[in-house]
Amino acid sequence: MQHIVEELIQTLKLLVTPRRLRHIYSCCNFARKLAKLHRVDEQKVTVACLAHDAFRDVPASKLLKIARAYGIEPNEMELAHPVLLHGKVAAEYLKRRFKIEDQEILEAVSAHTSGKPYMSEIAKIVFLADSLEETRVYEGVEDLRKLAEQDLDEAVIQTLRNKICYAVKKEYLLFPQTVEMWNWLLWNKRPRPLTVNDQDGVEGG
Repeated sequence: MQHIVEELIQTLKLLVTPRRLRHIYSCCNFARKLAKLHRVDEQKVTVACLAHDAFRDVPASKLLKIARAYGIEPNEMELAHPVLLHGKVAAEYLKRRFKIEDQEILEAVSAHTSGKPYMSEIAKIVFLADSLEETRVYEGVEDLRKLAEQDLDEAVIQTLRNKICYAVKKEYLLFPQTVEMWNWLLWNKRPRPLTVNDQDGVEGG
């Protein structure tokens, strides 16, 4: 898999900005650290991290063309904001260019922005590294980094919670997969998660 890593690095230098490249390298560093701590395949994590933002700086019109050429049919949100396609396009690129069929790698790349239910350990690590790598600076990020080193699932829950709260505050749209992921995480990782219909779970309910 080393030849894939080497070619991806050369490809990234052509596709992304220097700032994006720093982010990707930083993602790889933090993700490999998490992979080692949690005994997850470091090579798979490295390939997924290198690829996750490979198409992030491609212009919207070109990204749409590539997606359609790859047989990806954009949904309504992706048509309005083609940048949302960059993960799916990157995953398809890995399949076509390197014949990668490992679903853990492809899922980690495709869903790194939105998340999804039933994420593999590799996907969780890439999702976390994207938000917690060392160039990210925001309140609480250092605590989340430490949490990720100890408990992947809890770190994913707290990181996703931050993303959702930020989106709601800014009145941004939420990916359906993000909501599904949140519900799945709570349902599977909490003793008895509340719903909006629980009288004790909603203020004024």
